[in-house]
Amino acid sequence: MWNYSFVFPSVLVMLTLLVFFLARRRLPIRMNRVFLGVLLVHLCVVLFDIISSRADENYALHTAGQLYALNTAFFIFYLARIFWFYLFTMTILDARPGRLMMILSTLPFAFSELVAASSCFTGLVFTIRDGMYARGPLYDIIYFCSFFYCLLSIAMILLHGRHMKPTLMAAALGYNIVLLVGNVARLIFSNYLIMGTFSMIAIQVIYLAFLNPDLYLTDRGPAFNMRGFQAVLSEISPHRKYHILGFILQNYSQERSILGGDQMDQGITQINHYLSRSFPEALPFYLRSGRFVLLGKASAPWAAIQREIAERFQSGWPGRNAPIYLGITFASITSESNLSSADRIISNLTLAFEDMSHAATTFGEDASASLQEIDQQVDILRSLERALERDAVEVFLQPVVDSHTGGIVAAEALARIRDDQGRVIPPGLFIPIAERGGFINQLGEQVFEKTCAFISGHDLAGLGLSWINVNLSPIQCMQRDLAKRFGEILKRHNTPVESIHLEITEQSMVDYSMLQRQIRQLQDAGFQFVLDDYGSGYSNLTRVKHYPFINIKLDMEVVWDYFRDRDSLLPTIIQGFKKMGFSITAEGIETKEMADVLTGIGADYLQGYLFSRPLPMEEFLEKYGK
Repeated sequence: MWNYSFVFPSVLVMLTLLVFFLARRRLPIRMNRVFLGVLLVHLCVVLFDIISSRADENYALHTAGQLYALNTAFFIFYLARIFWFYLFTMTILDARPGRLMMILSTLPFAFSELVAASSCFTGLVFTIRDGMYARGPLYDIIYFCSFFYCLLSIAMILLHGRHMKPTLMAAALGYNIVLLVGNVARLIFSNYLIMGTFSMIAIQVIYLAFLNPDLYLTDRGPAFNMRGFQAVLSEISPHRKYHILGFILQNYSQERSILGGDQMDQGITQINHYLSRSFPEALPFYLRSGRFVLLGKASAPWAAIQREIAERFQSGWPGRNAPIYLGITFASITSESNLSSADRIISNLTLAFEDMSHAATTFGEDASASLQEIDQQVDILRSLERALERDAVEVFLQPVVDSHTGGIVAAEALARIRDDQGRVIPPGLFIPIAERGGFINQLGEQVFEKTCAFISGHDLAGLGLSWINVNLSPIQCMQRDLAKRFGEILKRHNTPVESIHLEITEQSMVDYSMLQRQIRQLQDAGFQFVLDDYGSGYSNLTRVKHYPFINIKLDMEVVWDYFRDRDSLLPTIIQGFKKMGFSITAEGIETKEMADVLTGIGADYLQGYLFSRPLPMEEFLEKYGK
């Protein structure tokens, strides 16, 4: 009556996958739990499909009650299987439907299950007549339910799956299409037990694309990776009390260079085994670059765990020729910190690790930064990312005046961003984060482009400006195609190159050969250069003369220090620069006395709050356009 040629191989593959899945170390996340539900329900479907079909074929050997029980169980699990596939789709989409939506989406399944379960009394899906199995008038409800959830899953993926990687979205659509085709095949070839094979294909697609444990495990022992850490954090309930204990290997890059990559990897593997074996109540994670995390319940003895780890590191780790001794620094985050999302927790922890990696600390020292300070940095980072993404970096202009006439001759372009409330974030807060986070090139390019647009759209001479200074960070100076990119922006806005002077800080002069090549390329493009913040670094007169600067800007601290304790050093430096052909700009001028004194000792240009704070371009135009 039925053909079993497809079902038995499917059972063997299913059992193999189930054993393999249960034997591997896996994360306690919703996706794994739902997938396990899919496996178990599918196994029940296949087993009851075989058993009930055999019983129906040999109906003379069974009572009507046994046939009703076996077939009812089959239909109940058959309908449950497609619903569990739907639940898995909702899980990978991270969909959290409201209560009403959840009730509405569950109604077809609940109704179908009720009809199937009542068939032993009503005969709606199937009936037993004269001891033989026969279909009931509502048999096709199983197809309606299956098609409904397959199509609903596909629609949800198309509507809400755009945040997924294209390969994962394709896999999600793929396994639902396989299920849809399987139901069509079952409808056409009703005498073949074929649906289990299509379901098994869908399960394999799910496992390979979403649930392979290797996707979440490091290749350095039994610890989970960053992807696993994100998955666990994303499911932590706001009401759950948790504790995250992180630690970082001090001077990881230097130690790896000294010990060698193989020996350091061996040490990391040993550490992961130690964490997994010694603290089974916590989940171990290795986040690369010598960064480890334990995550567990807040009730665990975390102070004792931290002491134990610190003591273990004092003993060293077996190496190829001798024990490896590695210093560590700890950071902790708890549920009391009220961090609202996985991204926020990871950002805080990353910034804490970043701060710790530059700190000179001893074994086991707790160097976690203030969570309030870290949270502020996370907010600034998000504001920076948002401003760059929306091209919303603002350019403020601060005038530069002629020291002798007091008239405006130039301006300096300064980057500004705003927080969620529209408040301006000081550059001293967001510039270091931009440099550490790799955003400084994009930030500098937006400032340069908006400065070019400003110059092209306004009469500089009418504003009293001969040029505008634009800052280059040390990291920008390492960008090999900087001259080409700036040249393209100038051309796009039809901006004369002589209207922009590039300010380079003393810190940029550390890599002499690299900066020389960069300046030569920019100089060939027509740019002129200003040395910014002189006195804040380690340059000297002899070194400066090797660069084609036209102007030296004295750092405001140098200027203020001169007024705190006047001596002959600053006037001598100014005169030395002037004899070498440089003009001088003094920054930080806040009083008329400062302006007069600096003019008297040779400063050509002055800049500071005495004349104006940095102004948004619109306010600058209102003030100086008249």
